Amino acid sequence: MSVLPPVPLPFGAIPLRGDAARAVAAVRLRALAANLPDGLTVRMMDLDDSNLLADFRVRVVATLEDPDHYRMAGEVGNFVADHLGDRGLTAGIFRKGALVAYGALGLPSAADPNRGRDLDLPEAELPWVAHMSSAMVDPSERGRGLHHRLIDWRIEVAEALGRRHLVTTVSTRNHRSWGHLARHGIYPKRLVRVGGDLVRLLVHRDFTVDPVFDTASAELVAVEELASRWDVFDRGHVWGRVAVGEGASQRWYALCGRERDPR
Repeated sequence: MSVLPPVPLPFGAIPLRGDAARAVAAVRLRALAANLPDGLTVRMMDLDDSNLLADFRVRVVATLEDPDHYRMAGEVGNFVADHLGDRGLTAGIFRKGALVAYGALGLPSAADPNRGRDLDLPEAELPWVAHMSSAMVDPSERGRGLHHRLIDWRIEVAEALGRRHLVTTVSTRNHRSWGHLARHGIYPKRLVRVGGDLVRLLVHRDFTVDPVFDTASAELVAVEELASRWDVFDRGHVWGRVAVGEGASQRWYALCGRERDPR
């Protein structure tokens, strides 16, 4: 996928939100639009699309095989209003005027709910956090790379806005979603509790570092066991997912381990 080179703001400048951030995001939308499968278009969504986005989210969540993959009880604030207004950015993909996919990027301030606190980031860095908020694809359009394209777009926008930290939470059982994020360098770093009783992976990418996997520390953990393996994150983090076997015997594992010591 061809992309525009990032134009990051200097770390420490005033973080952009609202119309200024939308203008930056819209420029990066061109690369996404140019690489879509035939028949699909993309545009920035705004508050006029509130009902459209809300209805789409409810419909897609109802189709999930595992209800734990996405539970709105774990969200903070008004997701639709926040991601269509000044606190976020949302790209919608359409077929003949019907919404078939979206990707949302949250732009919290230090005063807003901010996942940077779950990473124990210093307060001074919280304005430089972006939330890799949810992306959903209509079942009829899955398998066409839309999720990966929407991840790429949000990475480009976050970096262009100078948002150093890209963070979100994902169900441990939704290994396709967190596996996709890991392929883009957004790795599960720890387990956190959200919405009271939900255990979620906290995934994170820091644009200022380029971590390397220490293969000597490699460990495979069955994805169905990951939610109870808090110890894994004391020794490192998850670098991706691995399939073992084929057909009905296929099982999925999290590839875990430390970062290589640069010394």
